[in-house]
Amino acid sequence: MKLFLSVVSLLIVGFAFSQDKNTGVIQGKVIDSETGEGLPSAQVELVEKSQKVLSDIEGIYNFSKLEKGAYTVRIVYPGFPTQVVNDVKVKDGEVTTIDVIMAPAVGDSLIEVVVEAKRITDTDQGVALKQKNAISVGDVVSSQTIQRSTASNTSDVLKMVSGASIQDNKFAIIRGLNDRYNAAFLNGSPLPSSESDRKAFSFDMFPASMLENLTITKSATPDQPAEFAGGLIQINTKSIPEKNFFSFQVGTGINTITTFKDRTSYKGGKMDWLGIDDGSRKIPSAVAPFGEYPLNIHDQAKVAQQVSTNWATTESKFLPNLSLQASGGFNKKFGKREFGMIAALTYSRSFSYNETVRNSYLNSTDPTSSQTTQMENDYLDKNNVTNLLAGALANFAFKINDLNTITFKNIYSINSSDKLINRTGATNASESNPIIIRSNARWFTSDRVYSGQLEGQHGLRAKGFKLNWLAGYSNVNRTIPNLSRSVYTRNKDFIDPSNPDPRDTMYTANISSSSVGPAYGGGMFFSENKESSVNSRLDFSYATDLFGKFKSEFKIGLYNQIRTRKFAARQLGFTKYGVSGGNIEFDQNLLYLPEDQIFSSENMGLLEPAANGNPGKGGFKLTDGTKPSDQYDAQSVLNAAYIQLDNRFGKRFRFIYGARLEYFQQELNALKDDLSELKISTKKLDVLPSINAIFEANRRSNIRLSYSQTLNRPEYRELAPFAFYDFTTNFVVSGNDTLKRALIHNLDLRYETFPGRGQLFSATIFYKNFINPIEQKSRPDVVGEISFQNVPSATNYGLELEARSLISTIFGLDTSSLFDDLTIYSNLSIIRSQVDVSSVVGSVADSRPLQGQSPYVFNAGIRYDNARNQWGVSLNINRVGQRIYIVGNVNEPDLWEQARTFLDLQITKSFMKGRAQFKLNIQNILAQNQVFYQNSSTARSEVKGLNGFFNTVFVGDKNNNQGFDKEIDQQVWKTNFGRTFSASLSFRL
Repeated sequence: MKLFLSVVSLLIVGFAFSQDKNTGVIQGKVIDSETGEGLPSAQVELVEKSQKVLSDIEGIYNFSKLEKGAYTVRIVYPGFPTQVVNDVKVKDGEVTTIDVIMAPAVGDSLIEVVVEAKRITDTDQGVALKQKNAISVGDVVSSQTIQRSTASNTSDVLKMVSGASIQDNKFAIIRGLNDRYNAAFLNGSPLPSSESDRKAFSFDMFPASMLENLTITKSATPDQPAEFAGGLIQINTKSIPEKNFFSFQVGTGINTITTFKDRTSYKGGKMDWLGIDDGSRKIPSAVAPFGEYPLNIHDQAKVAQQVSTNWATTESKFLPNLSLQASGGFNKKFGKREFGMIAALTYSRSFSYNETVRNSYLNSTDPTSSQTTQMENDYLDKNNVTNLLAGALANFAFKINDLNTITFKNIYSINSSDKLINRTGATNASESNPIIIRSNARWFTSDRVYSGQLEGQHGLRAKGFKLNWLAGYSNVNRTIPNLSRSVYTRNKDFIDPSNPDPRDTMYTANISSSSVGPAYGGGMFFSENKESSVNSRLDFSYATDLFGKFKSEFKIGLYNQIRTRKFAARQLGFTKYGVSGGNIEFDQNLLYLPEDQIFSSENMGLLEPAANGNPGKGGFKLTDGTKPSDQYDAQSVLNAAYIQLDNRFGKRFRFIYGARLEYFQQELNALKDDLSELKISTKKLDVLPSINAIFEANRRSNIRLSYSQTLNRPEYRELAPFAFYDFTTNFVVSGNDTLKRALIHNLDLRYETFPGRGQLFSATIFYKNFINPIEQKSRPDVVGEISFQNVPSATNYGLELEARSLISTIFGLDTSSLFDDLTIYSNLSIIRSQVDVSSVVGSVADSRPLQGQSPYVFNAGIRYDNARNQWGVSLNINRVGQRIYIVGNVNEPDLWEQARTFLDLQITKSFMKGRAQFKLNIQNILAQNQVFYQNSSTARSEVKGLNGFFNTVFVGDKNNNQGFDKEIDQQVWKTNFGRTFSASLSFRL
């Protein structure tokens, strides 16, 4: 109801801000063809009205409240030929966008140039221009591209970028480098890690509908933070609108293996619909804080009597998915001043059901061993999942005059996942009488993210001077209010067939007498991770012509970031209340009760007192299994300064070079399990040079060469001693306090050409050399535990190819033909890496690929846009090669993820003069299984012909020995997925 009222309120505001439908707007941007940047203070004249305005600091101009008709726009800027745009059509209630690219005069000629008006309906051309004139190697995804895709959140958008892939549906891998080597920024401010167990940001938190564009910078420049090696991911949310508007959208969807099927769930909280726990799952008030909890078992029994828990499950049907969105904005002028805002609400609830086969093996590391590989565990997980994504955006801008603008951007996102995982199967599966298991996990996770930025852009009266500043604040709150586990086991057959005992084959709750842990039922895990980041930035630049003919820009800046994190976990569990040989005996009959009865209040504490010389009967007590290492706090301070020069020599050569100075301080405080203190204090000063050289082969093509040094620092979680058990993977994740920062040398060579009309082709060769890279791997000394370590060195290199073209251009057809509406696009990355682990204890071989690195990533698509009939179709394909998911050791082999292909389709139809639009999306059409496997080192049979050739090119191995072969490799996990059909209807007022 609250969501509904909020949307209605925004609807009312939208109508209040609706603009006059009887007038139109002409607006656009004056762009320097050589730099791709806006030209400030250009004189733009509306000839028929004799109105003159100056473009603002970003080169943007605007004429509002214009009557329907045709107009002439004249643009004048010193040093450039005057441009005249004729026959600019204005329609009531619409914005006509005219972007003008100003090219320098040839020789001394400054004649007036007349340009035919062409309304821009596709931002691909603007993105291509921005990419061509960028100072570094990178890729841009425009809002138009996002809108035409099937993307529902930011992680879906990232899949479109050359060399990028997504792991676990939310973590970015760029150029084969996993999430720890990529940095996330929102509107210029860094985003703190959203995960309590890895250095990563979950990119499924932000709805795609709130994005203006997404940029991935792949080569460093001095004015950018240096902590990345794969890519610097910059997310920009919607900016201030050109005209007043209000829009809303409603959508629904179904999944072929989920919707209307049986659903197993449990009683949650009243605020689950909003992704927030209402407190019903929190630690009961009767439980004393850690360190004050009673150690006496009788006192623990009394606490158990005061605790009320509900372990019952419920049965229902999965409903269709639901999505709602409302947004509105306005723009108001006060003379030369202008104020605007945009606000949006989005809400999405989706359901998924899938089944995961989970196997583990004995004797699987050494193929020459005389012992054969045996099945250890054989489980089936039935995953009932509800995902919720809600977001709110409010951005404001105040243009003081043509040279000064202040913006205030805010976004708040809630992302929750509510799982009930039912696990059945056998342990010691190869034995004649294995143990049969039945287990449930109730796992609610809520992530709340706020990010706000106050930014100022100022053009000083002295020509060429610019001053930009930014102050940002981000906060991530991740809670697991109660991850509860129940575990029941039984024998498959009677232990003694000659003397059968019915209880041998009855499910019995696994409850310990005193221990709390993943092997026992009745366990409850609680955690909260609070992280905040305050950052500020000041940039000063001066552009001039050296010696009257070399365009140059001098830029200096300061940067500061302060991060703090406080993490705390609590582990409680029901245990048996009894005294061996004493006057209280635990009632063993309780272990045969089902999970909706076993932990009822009547089964807690002392059930019957001792009488007549007979011991009393005990139920359950509540034991605190929290360890001293289950909490830590940390802080880091980053101070940076840089100097950057951008010099042009003639019309073809451009050099962007300089250095960045970063002084980093990091502190972490925790206790180890032996109660010894862990205090980490790190101070490090780094000088990081970079150079980007650009040769403009012609007006449409560039050749880029860049070198830079970047860093990768340990994350708090990777240093902390805290150990977390992941029910879904059966692994424990712990930290390593000896980690040190990694230094990366980066080299890029790119050729790129932009034929026009939004088309592009690029080819990039890159090479990276890592010193002390941080890797996640399984510990050889502890079975089933993952930690982090530095390895001596690693290399990563590859080739990226990207193309986007109109069919009419490829075949030389007339631009007015049907094929002019067809666009094809593709990017392919072929990547190789090698990690030196020759000196690492427990490693199986001397070298291996980087964790998370796929040998190839392929994206392609075809799009048809019919502007006249207002409908379009797009088909997208994405394939990622096999990659190491968890690095193994001499006791546990590497765990690999099999290559998979995704195919998505979208059909759109607009009507009501473009004010309404219908979308039909079909996602994951192929619905391939996700398979994780232990790769056998047994040699594959020789692959010949075309398959052998493609294996050599794409995976670097003719026989693809690291690929999955179900005949000889051990399948560890296999998860099935259904196809998702979704439809939405949107209206714009």
